[in-house]
Parts: sequence; structure tokens; C-alpha cells
Amino acid sequence: MKIKTTAFLSVGVILALSAALFVYSGSYISYELNDQINTMLEKQDHTKLTKLAANKKTANLLTNLSPKTKCSNTSDPQGGTRNKLAFATNLHQKMIGVDMKKIGILRWKVAQIYQ
Repeated sequence: MKIKTTAFLSVGVILALSAALFVYSGSYISYELNDQINTMLEKQDHTKLTKLAANKKTANLLTNLSPKTKCSNTSDPQGGTRNKLAFATNLHQKMIGVDMKKIGILRWKVAQIYQ
């Protein structure tokens, strides 16, 4: 019984450490970036996409993409501060920049999208 408890605790510690590493790495934030943009495109949320676009050219690109378009080749953070990070991602064979803003201890949201 003691061996099962020790094994269970060991697995729990490993899972907790893995989750913490993911959350505190740039991977978590790029996952959030991909998920948020892909969801807006899938739902064809043109109001939100236009609001996040840095300019009219970017707004036109975003609102004319297919709902099946997905982010690809999203970079690690390319600079920024503790509360705002810049990323690059590919949408329909076009490289775009995305600023992510920290809105909570573990929450990030897309703040701006630009070409």
C-alpha cells in the first residue's frame, strides 16, 4: 500500500511540475494566442477582429479569411514586457504580428494584430 501511495504522489508531483512549466513558459501564451485567434476566425467574429486590427489593411485581411483558417508556426515571445509580449504567427501564408496582454495571474488575451 505504501508503494502505491508513493508512486501516486510521485506521478502527481511530476504532473504538477509539468503543468507549471507549461503555464510559465512562452508555450502557454502562444497556445492562448492560437486558440483565441482561431476561435474568432471560426466564429467569423468580424467585430472583434476589426477592433484588434492595428489598421484597415490588417482588418481587411482578417475579415476576409476563411473560417477554416488556423494559426501556424507561431513563434516564441519576440520581446515585450512582463505584461505584454509580441509574437509572430502565420495566417493563410501571411506572417502577422500579435501582441498578447496579461490580464490576470495566468490569463493572457490578444491585444493587437498587425501586418
